[in-house]
Amino acid sequence: MSTIDIKVEEYKSLRAGIDMHLKHILQILTFMVAATCALLGYGFSSGEALVFLTPLPIILSSAYLIRTQMEEVLCKGAYIIIKCEQNHIGWESVLYKLRQYREKGKKCLWQNAATDSKAIVLFAVLLILICLMCFSYFMLSVCTVIIFSISTGFFIVLYIVLISVLNAYTFEKEERYVKEFKKAINDIKNERED
Repeated sequence: MSTIDIKVEEYKSLRAGIDMHLKHILQILTFMVAATCALLGYGFSSGEALVFLTPLPIILSSAYLIRTQMEEVLCKGAYIIIKCEQNHIGWESVLYKLRQYREKGKKCLWQNAATDSKAIVLFAVLLILICLMCFSYFMLSVCTVIIFSISTGFFIVLYIVLISVLNAYTFEKEERYVKEFKKAINDIKNERED
């Protein structure tokens, strides 16, 4: 197999990996919404207030899984920029430059986050609010204070995960990956020359 064939196969493999991660994001998001809706439906039919809190761990874990898939997409895209598109202009290089232009002048994380990251966070927040409203409607007792205290800790963790989802697709993170890949590739070249 020639060097060119290896590079083509590597590029195809990376693009297939990116496509796979994007499909996983959609599947995880679909599961998160479907599982939450099913549990809410069960909560309404059973009249049990605590059932409305059961979707919260599903939302949290789904958001975290989506974040990991997003980072894999960004990482593979950065590798393509450095390794496969260094001698010509390709999709990932142009997308990287476009993100760089769009980030100028933006100061907060919400502005810097990619549109799909924002949409996923909004989905998660909306589902959480629905769960809490349903829980509040069905649960008006002394246990509410105890459960509210426990759920506050959970929401702090959830907030951290949702912020990391926004951070998953930022130009700053992509720029870091590009720099790290450049350094790693140069180090490998230098080691082989020695």
